[in-house]
Amino acid sequence: MRKVFSLSMIMVLCLTLVLTACGNSGDSNKGNSSTANGNKETGNTAPNDSGAPADTPDKQNSDPAEDGKKETVTLKWATWMGKEEADQYIKAFEATHPHIKIQKDPAVDWPWNEKLSAVAAAGELPDVMWTFGVPFAAANGWLEDLTPYLENDPEYQSGKTFKNLDATANYDGKQYALPHSLYMFAINLNLDLFEKENVPVPPVNWTIDDMRDAAIKLTKFNDKQFGMSGLGGLRQTLPSAFDTSLDWNTWDGEKFNFTSPAFKEASDYVDELLYSDKVSYDIYKPEEIQGWFGKDQWPWMLGKVGMQYDGTWSISGNAKNAKFKWDVRPLPSAKGQRVPLITDYVGLSKSSKHKQEAFEFIKWLTFSKEGWMERMKPEWPLGSIPLVNDEEVWSAYLGREDMPPGMKELVKMIPDGFVDLIKWLPGYQVGLSSVYDPTFKDINDRKVKLEDVAADLDKRMNDSYIEAVAQLKAVK
Repeated sequence: MRKVFSLSMIMVLCLTLVLTACGNSGDSNKGNSSTANGNKETGNTAPNDSGAPADTPDKQNSDPAEDGKKETVTLKWATWMGKEEADQYIKAFEATHPHIKIQKDPAVDWPWNEKLSAVAAAGELPDVMWTFGVPFAAANGWLEDLTPYLENDPEYQSGKTFKNLDATANYDGKQYALPHSLYMFAINLNLDLFEKENVPVPPVNWTIDDMRDAAIKLTKFNDKQFGMSGLGGLRQTLPSAFDTSLDWNTWDGEKFNFTSPAFKEASDYVDELLYSDKVSYDIYKPEEIQGWFGKDQWPWMLGKVGMQYDGTWSISGNAKNAKFKWDVRPLPSAKGQRVPLITDYVGLSKSSKHKQEAFEFIKWLTFSKEGWMERMKPEWPLGSIPLVNDEEVWSAYLGREDMPPGMKELVKMIPDGFVDLIKWLPGYQVGLSSVYDPTFKDINDRKVKLEDVAADLDKRMNDSYIEAVAQLKAVK
């Protein structure tokens, strides 16, 4: 098991981003968890508003008649969901929790952290909040520690959540948030192009050589047909194929490792695909691409790309709009094969006057089987990958008509997956915007070579992390 460190909280830069949002085997403690999960520093009961112990009710076994006798409370919920989607969640939750009413908070929108800061300053934090950066929210004292609630909840204690995901939002043994949505990066395959070019469809356990060979064979420049697209993002995730101890962007649980051989190998591989093999339109000017495919046209959806590196949020769009057969594969292997994951988080406001009820809503959004079975109904749009490892939930998810067959194998890789750092690792947002992005702009513009700046990149990214840890220790 990887070495872990204890954290408290941190103030990070507010980034305005557009979100696309976003397992049956394996070591559930493996992955990019850099925090100590499950350090039980608190008691076994969650306090209610009066300070007295309050049992966490099991809503799946609760009596609706009893719920009807409870005082009705109204909770504010800050979410970046659109109104229609949020209303669908609210209606489904309230149907089984009639004493809890949910209102989407219109005061919290983008830029997310700035708007949260504004409502916090006004003393009007929502009871339940999406967080774009758990350390930011925790550092400001906005988030309640969920640990006592979770310790008292039989459904959570059943062990069906993915602990490598939960651990990312655990600092100093305090669970400040939980993942409410899960996505993964994978390779989308245009099966019709594979058939047209007589290229074998790769198996799940394919290799980097398989991917490169297929990309070259699928590329027909004169036809403006390309073997791959979206290759730039592979720099942050493909190093794990060359060294399975590395997570997102070479993080190993303690530090960044841009000077590692694996990062150089992965970067060289991406450069060869882009600049030597020229299998992607990514390297061409926007006006050239527009001239080939038309304004505001996506070459993948036009059927002009054989393999697209993308998130699983693209499944719904592919199912609705692709006029070709398609499937998904995990990242290929060099010396190992792991899947990159993306998580979004929800937390409970410290200032909420109805914390027990707010926790019930958080539970329904995150680890409640009842909640996930509702979300898996065919009439619901395909969104997050389930966050509970339950046979019935997986059957409902994988059995959907819009589900590509390859996802059955990818979900088995979740317990060994590694999570995008941007919403949970202290100091990462700062380092990303001030160090990593400018450096790679120079690399991509061919102004500098990776080997000449890797040591400086290592130092500055790790300095950003070290500085963040020092700030954490100063927070009371």
